[in-house]
Amino acid sequence: TSSARPTIAARPARVSTVTRAALEPSLVISATTVVFLSLGRFVFLPYQRKSAAWAQDSVGPKTTGTTFFDNLQKPAAFTLQSKDPSGFGLVDVFGWGALGHAVAFGILAASSLNDAGVSAFPR
Repeated sequence: TSSARPTIAARPARVSTVTRAALEPSLVISATTVVFLSLGRFVFLPYQRKSAAWAQDSVGPKTTGTTFFDNLQKPAAFTLQSKDPSGFGLVDVFGWGALGHAVAFGILAASSLNDAGVSAFPR
């Protein structure tokens, strides 16, 4: 009897690959969030306040404010308190910050598709 060992094919050498993003994600997310917070505070806030004041005066039924449900309709006090001179509050920061994050993730996704050879914006 022969005790020959079976031959095993040699594995190719492993190649170390490093995955790198074309854009630094933390910088893209931070930059777009700062841009959108600035747009919300300095560009769109006056328009929003003017539109809200117009809607408050001209839309919806008027009540005397004496019922239980009228008290429920009052906004929460902490959302209106702000040390910002123009009144850019907590809800504004969350809203504009979320919009900035969403746009940043879109930019990163399009950049990632472009790196993979897929056109993010087909012609």
